[in-house]
Amino acid sequence: MTSRICVELGPRSYDVHLGTFAPEETAAAIADAFDRETTGLAVLVDGGLGALSPRVAPLVEALRRRLPRVERLDLPAGEASKTLSEIGRTVEWLAAQGFDRKAAVVGLGGGATTDHAGFAASIYLRGVDFATVPTTLLAMVDASVGGKTGVDLEAGKNLVGTFHQPRVVVADLAFLDTLPARERRAGLAEVVKCGFIADPELLAACERAPEDVAGKLGSDWIHGLVAGAVRVKADVVASDERESGRRAILNFGHTLGHALEAESRYALLHGEAVALGMMSALRIGAAMGVGSPGLVERGRAVLTRLGLPTDEARRIDDAVLARVKVDKKRRGAAIRFVLCPAVGQTQMVDLTPADIAAHLRQAGPKA
Repeated sequence: MTSRICVELGPRSYDVHLGTFAPEETAAAIADAFDRETTGLAVLVDGGLGALSPRVAPLVEALRRRLPRVERLDLPAGEASKTLSEIGRTVEWLAAQGFDRKAAVVGLGGGATTDHAGFAASIYLRGVDFATVPTTLLAMVDASVGGKTGVDLEAGKNLVGTFHQPRVVVADLAFLDTLPARERRAGLAEVVKCGFIADPELLAACERAPEDVAGKLGSDWIHGLVAGAVRVKADVVASDERESGRRAILNFGHTLGHALEAESRYALLHGEAVALGMMSALRIGAAMGVGSPGLVERGRAVLTRLGLPTDEARRIDDAVLARVKVDKKRRGAAIRFVLCPAVGQTQMVDLTPADIAAHLRQAGPKA
């Protein structure tokens, strides 16, 4: 089974290919998306993936058969690549290799790698084309689609970045074979998020899914859940490319999620932190009369079913709330916070960290 989902952005529109692909198929999709005058290709690979997956080298070789001058650079594994110093190393390497403005970049790896590749491409020579080959469930449903790029600062996650749309995304589900079960489960958090904010049927599918769905890599279940989440994100991005309005709903669960993730020094996976952030947002909504205790329990049940953490009450302390103060959605003293009144609906409210703490106390350990 394969799917092709278009992110409709006029002249910057692009396709997301989803399925299981041979290296030549992935290389063909990438080559077809780039300008025929492309002079070279920099393939930025997650260092951890390069050591684990037998699919990396054949894909690079397939790209070499399709495009002129393909060079490979292995990045530090995972979140370690999302720093300004690592971006500096990458753009220095691009310059040393002599890549010009007709060159292009491919990010091959998880969300950290695709963010790094997109950011480097957006600033090198004031912008070159790029494509992504996301290899984690989280990257497939979230980071690789929508054109947000970024790196972390000590103060918080994704505080430096750009909007730079890829030319194509090829999500090859076969790469999930090398992904630890914990990381596959974490990726499902963004699927649940898309269900809550925009697609009641997608949330219902998460609730019906086998309890070990994260392990059913070749199943229609995984394909369907990933495709559903990508369709939600493609629709939202098409309506608001640069987050001037509707796109902010994609931040559901992310305000406290990013704070929890950063405070854990990234011991929490992004999806785990988003699951905790969604639970906190549902509880805050119930305390404010936006949403209901029943919605909180529905969230707790589906996240637990998928193997994600829901013990947010014990994790949010003064240090986490201090992290919220540097959230990139802050407006003065308040943060634009996404609530979910009902499945498929969202409501924006401005809350200070003190407001957040007060509503969580009012909600109690469980709503």
